[in-house]
Amino acid sequence: MSDDTPKPYVSKIDRRTALTWIGVVGAATAVGAGVVVYGPKTAGHAEAKGYGTDPNLAQPLKAPWPRILSKDELQTAAILADYILPATATAPAASALGIPDFIDEWVSAPYPDQVKDRPVIRDGLKALKGDLLGGDAGRRKAALAALPTSADARTLDFFKRFRALTIGAYYTTEAGFKDIGYIGNVPRTADPGPSPQVMAELGARLKQLGL
Repeated sequence: MSDDTPKPYVSKIDRRTALTWIGVVGAATAVGAGVVVYGPKTAGHAEAKGYGTDPNLAQPLKAPWPRILSKDELQTAAILADYILPATATAPAASALGIPDFIDEWVSAPYPDQVKDRPVIRDGLKALKGDLLGGDAGRRKAALAALPTSADARTLDFFKRFRALTIGAYYTTEAGFKDIGYIGNVPRTADPGPSPQVMAELGARLKQLGL
């Protein structure tokens, strides 16, 4: 394997994590959805049901549908996700966080938004497979660079949707929070109170009000 050949993608997250991720990112949640929704039968994807209104969280989580992306589709998704969100000095690449697993779970789920996205994402990945998996570094780079400005409406729709899912999933992770400087859900050991500048401004305003 040459240095410019992408490493084979290895699944990073389990089904429970991926399904919870769908609940965070999507409008239609796979865990504890309000209604049971049935997706249409498609090639390589049998009709499957959702969870219903009250999943038994005390039992091991078993998804009632299979993941449907092929090994090549997952590898293509990993390369594209890393093009959208590559590794930086302070944050990991999208594939390192398991974004391809999230994409796989998303297009496999039988809920309305996911069923709608399924052909868009799968057709797009299949169309890219030859350039990303069968080409050299130059061919991959050219194919990826052409996506955001593609004149083909279907290709552009695919890229925009894949990009939205990738970014949406990435920035719900701990690494994503850290990358954008979000510090919520972190307990503080002390509360220093307002800064002197804030107190001075508050004092001036209160004085203006005669308080």
